[in-house]
Amino acid sequence: MPPSHTPPLGDRLHALDELLVERVAEVTRAERAAHRRHLEEISPEAAGLIDALTGYLEGGKLLRPRFCFWGGVATLGREPTPTEVDALARLGAAIELIQAAALMHDDVIDHSPMRRGRPALHMQAEQEHRSAGLAGAPEEYGIATAIVLGDLALSWSEQMAAGVQGAPVPVTRARREFDALRTEVMSGQYLDILHQAGGFSSAPDAELAALSVIRWKTVPYTVLRPVRIGAAFAGAPDQALDALSAWAIEVGTAFQLRDDLLSVVGDQDETGKPIGGDIVEGKRTVLLARTRQAADASGRALLDEVVGNPEADETQISAVHALMVSTGAVSSVADEVRRRAARARALLLDTPELGELGAQGRAGLEALADLATDVDSLPA
Repeated sequence: MPPSHTPPLGDRLHALDELLVERVAEVTRAERAAHRRHLEEISPEAAGLIDALTGYLEGGKLLRPRFCFWGGVATLGREPTPTEVDALARLGAAIELIQAAALMHDDVIDHSPMRRGRPALHMQAEQEHRSAGLAGAPEEYGIATAIVLGDLALSWSEQMAAGVQGAPVPVTRARREFDALRTEVMSGQYLDILHQAGGFSSAPDAELAALSVIRWKTVPYTVLRPVRIGAAFAGAPDQALDALSAWAIEVGTAFQLRDDLLSVVGDQDETGKPIGGDIVEGKRTVLLARTRQAADASGRALLDEVVGNPEADETQISAVHALMVSTGAVSSVADEVRRRAARARALLLDTPELGELGAQGRAGLEALADLATDVDSLPA
């Protein structure tokens, strides 16, 4: 038998992943150029919004477009054609615009000063207001700018998704998934706001409320709907979509639990967000719920004093972090991330409805899940 010239699976995964990343960048550049031309017809100042969006999108890991892409590749059971790659890239780029819109608004809601190691969009606009000596309150100008550009990004995401062609089946099923993504992430954002205000009364306790926020705010637009969009685009039957959903819920929940840990044990240079930001913002995370549950009276008093206090200093924040470690909350959440990641691996391998997934696409989904749920590389 002659030797095989087929590249190893790992090499092909990397090459396909790189191709997807390149095509998402190309699609995004082309869309931005078209929107710039339209905005230039309005005014030079309006066209400047494109520059703000361009800067904001830099540095993203494209996790969501990649989940969409590999969900499609896994369902196809073969390498996608160039037309299919382009269509999946366009869907992924549309999802990235939803991500951008959600983060712009989320940073305003949470009063977050940084995003990806740079000033958050509303903070950047605030600084530009001051530098230009404009009239009015710089803070209000920054918030208004972030709201407007977030709305534009959301509108443009719909336009991008509407232009998708080249699906092996009617694209309407993928579009329904895309529509569900937008509804769920905004509903989850509302639940987060409500939970922060102490009004999420239908949840039995603080931890289950935090998990419900994760389920509807993070999971749908990070893993669940992206992978379902790709799979629906490629013609996955309903049973396979449901099985992929079970996998995606585990991965997406583990991803957010890991993100909560990064606020305590992460590297600010890698996360791009200030360590302790969740403490100052008073985020009602699973990590905080478990810390409070395990703390003694003095520990709970410390939490009451520091969490959500914008005047908290580094010493107080460090004390809360130490409490999260000493109560076992950090290790408990890390262990849950590992358990959910393990359940996800088992679901992908052993669920009969996913037996038709192609080896290449399955490996791509596994690699993404590993990247999104890794806690063993975090500092102790």
